[in-house]
Amino acid sequence: MTLLRFLVAIAPVLALLGGILVLRWRAYRAAALAWLVAVAGAATVYGAGPVLIASASAKGLSLTLLVMLIVWSAVFLYTLAADLGAVDSIARRILDSSGDPLVLGLLLAWTFSGFMQGIAGFGVPVAIVAPLMVLAGHSPVRSIAAVMIGHSWAITFGSMGSSFFAVQLVTGVDGAALGPPLALLFILPIFFTGLSVAHIVAGWGGVRRALPLVAAASGLMGALMWALNLLGAAPVSSMLPGLLGSLFLWLVGRGRSTNTTVARIDQVTPRLSFGWAFLPYGLLTLLSLLAQVPAIKDAAAGVSFALGYPGLRTAQGFAVPAQEAYAPIRLVGHPAPLLLLSAVLTYLLYRRRGLWKPGAVDRARRATVRQSTGTTVGVALMVMMALVVTDSGMAAVLADAAEELGGSVYLVAAPFIGLLGAFVTGSNTNSNVMFGPLQLFASQALALSTLTIAAAQTLGGSIGSGVAPDKALIGASVLGGDVREGEVMRRALPYGLLGVLLIGLEVLAVSLLGFR
Repeated sequence: MTLLRFLVAIAPVLALLGGILVLRWRAYRAAALAWLVAVAGAATVYGAGPVLIASASAKGLSLTLLVMLIVWSAVFLYTLAADLGAVDSIARRILDSSGDPLVLGLLLAWTFSGFMQGIAGFGVPVAIVAPLMVLAGHSPVRSIAAVMIGHSWAITFGSMGSSFFAVQLVTGVDGAALGPPLALLFILPIFFTGLSVAHIVAGWGGVRRALPLVAAASGLMGALMWALNLLGAAPVSSMLPGLLGSLFLWLVGRGRSTNTTVARIDQVTPRLSFGWAFLPYGLLTLLSLLAQVPAIKDAAAGVSFALGYPGLRTAQGFAVPAQEAYAPIRLVGHPAPLLLLSAVLTYLLYRRRGLWKPGAVDRARRATVRQSTGTTVGVALMVMMALVVTDSGMAAVLADAAEELGGSVYLVAAPFIGLLGAFVTGSNTNSNVMFGPLQLFASQALALSTLTIAAAQTLGGSIGSGVAPDKALIGASVLGGDVREGEVMRRALPYGLLGVLLIGLEVLAVSLLGFR
């Protein structure tokens, strides 16, 4: 491996990081630069012809469509529910659940924010929950930092599993094989983020008092996440554990009170009862479980859309295998149809009950386009860059360089690679797409389990996305006043770095014990 080949291989990643961190560009502009750098390097140094570059870029668009269909549908259902008053009704019920600020802080910043991440993502948990934390009596900086770290456990399986789908597709691992062990590995991050929230809102005294609650809730949430992945219901395995944790803390917090006064949301009666407010997500859960029934899966197995791509080879002999059906979009098994069907059923039931608001669909559609357009362009360019890097042989060269670290060191470092990608781009999905191919080739070069490395990548990316600067900016923008993003980052980032270090040690221990 020559130094030139290594520098050209790493140049697209450096271009992306430099564009965001140094030039302070929006993610889509930096991704466009990174794609152009990847194309130039592939053509001039790695011997990739125009057909191979075009094929790799087209694969990137196919993969983008599969992932963004989930995101578009999830954002649409969330904005529709918010327009109908469902989100406000759920939040009011939670805010009135306990007179103990510590329990209420855990419920809001840790479990309810995880539930919100399971639904939508895109910083929605910070935007929705941070103001509620302030109403519950916590300072703005502590509130934002607590939600940032508190919801990070839910990001991989959040947004209906978009990050989970992304890491599968770029590494080639089977979701059914990855999901259950990944869920078990998440028990430690769930526990850690809960204790982190307790420390942020109440110091070491809060940690000692919260320890049994956090341990019990983490066990319940982790067990449910694992069971849902065994059932094939990964898209709801952040949403439902977050809901279960919220229910547990709500039951614990009932009747608890301290001498501290907890502010209450205004006393205007919510438009919807809790049952009707939760209906869209109850329908989504039911449909997700029904989609795993063998008879239904078998009946719809052949209903899918995918493009085929030819096998190609660079001038230097790096071979890319043919793909008959790349990134297939299935009618049953892909979350987007379930999300949209939940929206349709919500419309029918709300209208029959007299709860529907005219124009809600159009407002939700406009909000979805406004919120998702920049992300869509950024993800598309980033995925195109990643596929050009992979299919031209650049990722293999980077993996060869990683081999020099040794297996044990790389196992600890792998989650930090995921964190870096998510911290820079603000998205675990983007991180998985950007660094997934590198992690795949590195695992092969070091003879490590691909499942373990894929899990390490998205575990680190999950925490990294939670403490990324864009989340601090969202929180500061929502709360206003004199809240500064830098102060929030200084409060939240140490927890993120410590959490990813613990994940790295966990991954190392799992690998040394021989688990796959």
